[in-house]
Amino acid sequence: MPAKRLFSRFSQKQIFITGFVLVLLSQLPFWILGERSVIPYHDQLDGEMIGYIYQAKYLFSGNGLIPEFLNGASKTSLCPPAPFAVLFFRLLPPFAAYLLLQLLGQLTAYTGMFLLAGFLTESSPVSLITALLYAFLPFLPVYGLSQYGMPMLLYCICLLYQRRRRKLCLLYLAFYAMMSSLVLCGFIWLGFLTAANIFLWIKGKGKEKTALTGGLFLMLGVYLAENLPLLSQLFFSGGEISHRSEFVLAAVPFADSLKTFFLQNEQHCRDNHIWILALSVFVLFTGIFLRGHLEARIARLLRLLAGDLLLIFLLCGVSAFWNSLAGVLLRNRLGSLGSFQLERVLWTAPLLWYTALAMCLRVLPKLRREWKVPACALGFAFLAILSFHNLKMTFVKPCIQNLLMPGYNTMSYSDYYAIGILEQAEEYIRTAEGLEKDEYKVASLGIEPAAALYHGFYCVDGYSNNYSLSYKHAFREVIAPELALNDWIRVYFDTWGNRCYLTSHETGGSCQLQKDSFVFRELRIDTRALARLGCDYIFSAAYIENAEEAGLKLLREEPFQTPDSYYGIYLYKIQDSSISPR
Repeated sequence: MPAKRLFSRFSQKQIFITGFVLVLLSQLPFWILGERSVIPYHDQLDGEMIGYIYQAKYLFSGNGLIPEFLNGASKTSLCPPAPFAVLFFRLLPPFAAYLLLQLLGQLTAYTGMFLLAGFLTESSPVSLITALLYAFLPFLPVYGLSQYGMPMLLYCICLLYQRRRRKLCLLYLAFYAMMSSLVLCGFIWLGFLTAANIFLWIKGKGKEKTALTGGLFLMLGVYLAENLPLLSQLFFSGGEISHRSEFVLAAVPFADSLKTFFLQNEQHCRDNHIWILALSVFVLFTGIFLRGHLEARIARLLRLLAGDLLLIFLLCGVSAFWNSLAGVLLRNRLGSLGSFQLERVLWTAPLLWYTALAMCLRVLPKLRREWKVPACALGFAFLAILSFHNLKMTFVKPCIQNLLMPGYNTMSYSDYYAIGILEQAEEYIRTAEGLEKDEYKVASLGIEPAAALYHGFYCVDGYSNNYSLSYKHAFREVIAPELALNDWIRVYFDTWGNRCYLTSHETGGSCQLQKDSFVFRELRIDTRALARLGCDYIFSAAYIENAEEAGLKLLREEPFQTPDSYYGIYLYKIQDSSISPR
């Protein structure tokens, strides 16, 4: 049955609800598996989750410090990307709060893209297809609505321009600002609204479009209010210097960056758009060939499609310049502001690519009769390939595999945070050493510090993109002997330094050592420097053969573990600080 006839049986509301229910059902594997769910940990469980947990814990604390993190770092060292979502973590357990973020993000992405695609194409089937594909892109839920919420934001801006549903749209603009990051994406939309308002006032239409001006100042006010501590530290720091001042910028040839950004996108924006690009090029060339034989609204869509692709290319060009030699030379003159990642403008690229897809899907069936069948067949083939690749990289896929194959060997949420293991270590220290968690400090080796932080231990190590330079230098003394033995981890720490981790030249800096898979034979950390930071214990994911020489004492021969745990944690105590590594 032709798709048009099939969909004509259903109203727009029924089609929307069908997709909405599919998104809801996709969450079931996470709720069934619970903490055994497979959750992407990079740039998510290792840092942002910890930020939410501790900002929620100290939400009403006025001293501005997080005592468990990096030996008592400032709250600005852990800035959650979606400030309003801190309330989720205040009211719910961390895993439930994470799932709520994911659900809210995907439903907002689906709804926003359905409305935006419908606004552009006036086609419910096209809206459904585009919205589902966008909703299942692998955006990280910890970023809130930063990426998920963009289609709804653009749709609301379009309505404000048309002076429709102004109160609801302004309400969403404020909510988006509360649920997104100023430095990751907010600056993009503030810049866009500023440019749009300037253009309208120049054209003499400013008074007619005051809702857009109101939207700009509303978002700006919300972003300034929630980022006030960070902005105060940046501009009125009182002498404290961020470790970001030591970032070393590496130039990438302009052509290489342009090619990567245009064909693959930025690392946090995987969207398989190469297939959309191919389809868009085909549609544009076909439209040019058939110009004069197309309906006015289809010709308009083709112009919008061309403008869409041009905008993406320009954004890629700006990003490529920012990372080129000329861009790096300019950034080095800007001080700490030079470390700003302007290539984040490409966080808007998935939105632009999938609006391009919607326009392509709308144009293909409107071609002349002799072109319609082969064009639609080709479009269907591209769409099938795109859907297949999107499903392969969706977050629900490994969870379904975990349900269907109990032996599926992929690190889960509970594996990553060593749930069921570090509780044993805490109890052992309480009973054998007579200490509560607030009476000692720990560091982690072969396992990321996020696990200990998740369990509330007071840690001298951690992951932060904004902490004091003096602490980076103090922590460097701890790992200096190891850095001297491996150029890669030395350059990684010295030129970036966001990860204050104990590291080893033997593992190449790996922080995920599965139990019974490795033994440290020549650990060379400086335990005197570690003791000066106040550290008492080390949680090690592997046995340390030269522990005594390194100034460490193994407190229990058997590691803390469970039968199915990923890690086996050995507990070491720092000995007399006069002992130093060879």
